[in-house]
Amino acid sequence: MLAACTPGVDPLKNPLTSVTNIQLPRSTAEGAGTPSLDLLTVDTRNELLYVPYTNTLDIVDLRTRTVKGQVPNLPGIKSIALSPDPNIVFTADGGDNRVAVIDVGKLKVIDEVITPRGNPDAMVYDATNDTVVVSQSGPSPNLTFIDRTSHKVIGSLKLPGGPELMAIDPHAGHLFLAMHDQDEVLVVDGATRQVLQTYKGCDIKSPVGIAFDPDQGRLFVANGIVHSANVVSTIDVVLDKCLGSIDIGHGPDQAAINLNLHHLYVANSGTSNLSVIDTVTLKPLGVNGTGRAAHSVAADPTTDLVYVGVERAGIIAVYHDP
Repeated sequence: MLAACTPGVDPLKNPLTSVTNIQLPRSTAEGAGTPSLDLLTVDTRNELLYVPYTNTLDIVDLRTRTVKGQVPNLPGIKSIALSPDPNIVFTADGGDNRVAVIDVGKLKVIDEVITPRGNPDAMVYDATNDTVVVSQSGPSPNLTFIDRTSHKVIGSLKLPGGPELMAIDPHAGHLFLAMHDQDEVLVVDGATRQVLQTYKGCDIKSPVGIAFDPDQGRLFVANGIVHSANVVSTIDVVLDKCLGSIDIGHGPDQAAINLNLHHLYVANSGTSNLSVIDTVTLKPLGVNGTGRAAHSVAADPTTDLVYVGVERAGIIAVYHDP
């Protein structure tokens, strides 16, 4: 097992180069309240960044680095799932217990799926099974499976506790789901909608962010133990083996991976920084300061740009790697 340490890393070294900040427009919607910024998603096909921001979906043009449009009236929007059609995305709207289907070109909700258990949160698109999968952390935690074309709920899986974020193996159609209050990660078969395996140990405790490198067959789990130094647990899913843990900052949330560089990025809101890790050598490459309440991150492997949502400032900070 690899030790959780950072030998040879200069703590003053910034592995990423700051490029610019993209200012998000302040929501004027009635009842918008305190600005909130949640899970980021990049679509490299049309060079767009999707930003859930205070009951609104902000759509950022990555070429001009400006907000090109907004879809309002998405109460409690948490996350976005892409689809094979670059003009259609799905949003998890926790405020009204639905998944909205959005036409990006028209900036319009064209359909909605009421989630039976309430409080939809993280979501992914499963290309192997052509489904949108959303976690729900309400009084009856579960995964809900939605047919991508008919927009109908086609199945669900009861969960043993509160789910956090998800990642997917795009080849096998296996979902990796962080179970925050269970100190474990579930492996779910997207076809049968059943739990295949449970990862425990390997320093997994209060897991939050999660990312998968299919080229290496490695799963990375960011653990968010309150008031504690935290680590990323690393698991070889092919060999079913714990490879050890790697130090990160406090308060980690979303994790993202660049499969071009095989770099992992973890947004640490507690220490206001971004941890950068090499997914091949499993070595930490350093940290970049981000600003307060920066807990969301997305990476674009076609440009090697990294996008960090800084909630307190209402901006998307843009970095280049290396």
